[in-house]
Amino acid sequence: MLQRTLFTLWLLMFAAPAALQACACSQAPPGKCPGLQKDDVVFLGTVTEIAPVPRATPSTDATSQSGAIPPAPIWRYHFHIDERFAGADAPEIDIFSGGDDGDCGYRFKKGAQYIVFTQQETEGRLFATICNGTRPASDGLALLPQLRAMRDGKRVASVFGVLRRAEPPTLALPDDPDDPLPDVALKLRSHYDRFTATTDQNGVYSFYDVHAGEYRYTADLPSSMELTQRTLTGPLPMFKIPGEACYEYNVDALPTGHIQGSVLGPDGKPLRLASVELFRVGRYNGSRSGLWTFQGFKGVFDFDHIGPGEYLIVYNRGNHMNPNSPFRRTFYPGTTDLGEAKPITLKQGQDLLNVSFAVKDSYPTRELRVHLTWKDGKPPGAVTVMAKADKGDNPAAEKIDDGAYEFTLIRGARYTISAWEDLNPSRAASARQGSSDCAAPARMDSDSAVVDGSDEATKEITLTFADPPCRPPQQ
Repeated sequence: MLQRTLFTLWLLMFAAPAALQACACSQAPPGKCPGLQKDDVVFLGTVTEIAPVPRATPSTDATSQSGAIPPAPIWRYHFHIDERFAGADAPEIDIFSGGDDGDCGYRFKKGAQYIVFTQQETEGRLFATICNGTRPASDGLALLPQLRAMRDGKRVASVFGVLRRAEPPTLALPDDPDDPLPDVALKLRSHYDRFTATTDQNGVYSFYDVHAGEYRYTADLPSSMELTQRTLTGPLPMFKIPGEACYEYNVDALPTGHIQGSVLGPDGKPLRLASVELFRVGRYNGSRSGLWTFQGFKGVFDFDHIGPGEYLIVYNRGNHMNPNSPFRRTFYPGTTDLGEAKPITLKQGQDLLNVSFAVKDSYPTRELRVHLTWKDGKPPGAVTVMAKADKGDNPAAEKIDDGAYEFTLIRGARYTISAWEDLNPSRAASARQGSSDCAAPARMDSDSAVVDGSDEATKEITLTFADPPCRPPQQ
């Protein structure tokens, strides 16, 4: 049976992005390297044949009557083994995987070469998933030497990976791959130890015999580049390495340009909530996301690791009817017309720190106040008040006093207002009902009300919590 511990260490860089789209994969921190076990099947191979696996499914009538979900599809992938790391010495092998978005299945392509990790499942079949380290051979330049070392009983690197030049997500230029950076000096430093390595022609690096400790990772890069990862907004954080680890940690060299500003309301004050996106000029598409950031209570948005070029900034790209930030799509320097948008030019390593613009065109809104009452007094617990919209986004409740909340509603939308209280589990029911024979429920619900956003006459409503019936405590 495949030892999965080692492979979860590699998920941080390779499996996690795919997992967000299909399923949930574990992201374990570095641990002691288990190496390759006798029951593991790990190889480098080329897909030569792909075929669906016939599966018995219940009839349509039986499925509709029982409510059963038809089994997920399974695919058989026939591989020619190009190099074996663990498992039987055979020239070919069948590997199975799911074909549904929710089952973590890996979708191989015919004629492509992969590093494959397997796990034994039902009926003696070997399965591969996006969560066990399987990846295209081109993504395994740092991993392959370590697998060979494990197989041959040689020394395995404690920390290894690839250093690439990269751009933030969605901002890469067309046909501009993440190039590996050769001949770059890297350093791992803890309070007690110093380790050095240099990337090879493929950007691959390896640190050997790293002692347990918390390390800072640095690189000798040009001043216009920063060692980080594409998903981070700053430099690499320190990370802990245990003794005898074999941790794959891929890193990027991103540009150091920075754009900061504020989205202002018609009153000239920063919006408390603003969704802001950045696009390269000529790459804007209203149906696709750009590089996203959020302006919160500090009233400032930031775009980090931006390379030189010309960019468009847009607020509320999707033109959502959001009562919490009720303004229509607006481009810098403050226009709703894409043709009037003004590009922002950023030089290499430049900081632009006052890129602010105002929104003007708002959705019509009004305020609604919600009062909460309890028939027999409020018990201790956490209260949630919610307004569910029939169109547009749901408004957020603002607490203005004990038992009083306020919503901003979009005119033309209808809202179902409700509330509930998650009760403190330590509360004794006898404190409220005078009987130790009563058990407190986990939650109390109020009544609900439907409010029209255009109904100016309804400026406030009251929701009431009825006292739950007494029920015997669980024995």
